[in-house]
Amino acid sequence: MSDINGKIPDHMYPFYRVYDEKGEQYCDCGWEKHAQELVELNRTCSIVADRKELTYKRIDAPKPIDPETVDVDAIVDKQLPGQQGLPAATERLHADIKKEMLKASQVEEFKI
Repeated sequence: MSDINGKIPDHMYPFYRVYDEKGEQYCDCGWEKHAQELVELNRTCSIVADRKELTYKRIDAPKPIDPETVDVDAIVDKQLPGQQGLPAATERLHADIKKEMLKASQVEEFKI
């Protein structure tokens, strides 16, 4: 299915790769129907010792990298001072809701 360089030609996509129980490639199918039939036939084989649990997935052509994409590293110049996060959930609740929730649950509060 691949050329001399090991690249799969674009006209061969999409195809369906079938895997065995160990996750190793079992075979490739050009049609999804064939992959489904192969999985089903191996699952229901009349010889129990020959049964295999196969799976398959669709393999699409690799997406080309946009030529405008540039990899860069961030340069830290100045940082903002630390921000204060939201208060704990129970601190934001009204007292009556907090009591009701704490009674209904078996949660124990503890401090780290």
